[in-house]
Amino acid sequence: MLEDWQRYWNWLFIVLLAVSTGVAVADLDSDARRASTLMLAAGLGLWYWHEVVRTGRALSGRAAALPSLAAAVALWVPLLILHSIFQLLMLSAYQLACSTPAPVRRAVPGIAVVSALGVATASARAGFQPLTLVFYGAVTLVLGLFAAMTQAISDQSEQRRQLLEQLESARAGLAAAERRAGVLAERQRLAREIHDTLAQGFASIVTLSEAARAQARVSPQAAMRRLEEVADAARRSLGEARRAIWALRTEALEHGSLGRALGELAAGFGCQTGIDTQSAVTGEEDELLPDAQEALLRTAQEALANVRKHARAHRVRLTLSYLDDAILLDVRDDGSGFDLAAPVRTGSGGFGLAGMRERVAALGGTLTVESAPGQGTTVAAAVPRGPAVPGKEDDERCRPRADRR
Repeated sequence: MLEDWQRYWNWLFIVLLAVSTGVAVADLDSDARRASTLMLAAGLGLWYWHEVVRTGRALSGRAAALPSLAAAVALWVPLLILHSIFQLLMLSAYQLACSTPAPVRRAVPGIAVVSALGVATASARAGFQPLTLVFYGAVTLVLGLFAAMTQAISDQSEQRRQLLEQLESARAGLAAAERRAGVLAERQRLAREIHDTLAQGFASIVTLSEAARAQARVSPQAAMRRLEEVADAARRSLGEARRAIWALRTEALEHGSLGRALGELAAGFGCQTGIDTQSAVTGEEDELLPDAQEALLRTAQEALANVRKHARAHRVRLTLSYLDDAILLDVRDDGSGFDLAAPVRTGSGGFGLAGMRERVAALGGTLTVESAPGQGTTVAAAVPRGPAVPGKEDDERCRPRADRR
């Protein structure tokens, strides 16, 4: 943007120099004065092309630019004495003075020098006039104030830029802190899951192995039964490990809609447990924001994990309902149920209701649980409906994706 404005000023200087030279040559009454005007104007034009357009040395505001500016003054002052029309070039001279970098004190001396040249040359031609001094003094004051205002605006812009950078840095730090908090929460959940499943399974294996070793010489048949129990415990622990790995994966959402992912989840759960598990979708299905999809899928996984561990159910139904302003997920089983008023036993499982509520509440949704002893359990999650995102379809079913290769 600054380069464009400087280009306009360059063209203005060329036009003013050409017009001033033409008027002066036509108005002067001496060939010598005309020739001097042409030579000085050509020299000033070459100086401007080299020092301003090509190298920009005259715009640097450094001490090294003073000899160059002195050369320009040496060419311009004789032109001012030869003809007053060359005062038009004061527009470009003031522009050069105001183009020096901040601070403002660098521009004010240049402005004052240009005004002093105007007063001196005008006095040399027509004698000293107080009005001339007042005029150029006013011009100097106005341009000085203009340079100061420009510098203030520049300083405010720089401060605003720094504030925006600090804000972006704070946002990045907050996002990083949220990611760390999410990672920590997930680690804690995994720790509880491992403790409640794999660690207990391994403890059982160790206990049964020691019992088998102790009975090996006394009762080989009892030792064999203990070894069979060890194998059963190992298989159960392997199954828990596979289910934990599966719970970490979200490829189902990457390759299909939420409704299809829930269908695959229900089919896989039925294949693993033998429980009659079905999934249904009501309403006009569309894709949701990734966070909403993952939250509902994780809620369904955790609810099914509770069914597996505690419900002793024969039938489970998953229903995904698309409403105008919300998406509802119901997971119902016909298992043993529990008393909602009873105190929650800590360490009873990694897939807790508190974790489900936290996950759904993070999206502004709600989670409700309906249950009674002997009457099954219903877990209902509702999240606000957000903008859609494109999704893909996947036809594979029944097996969890963690097992596919």
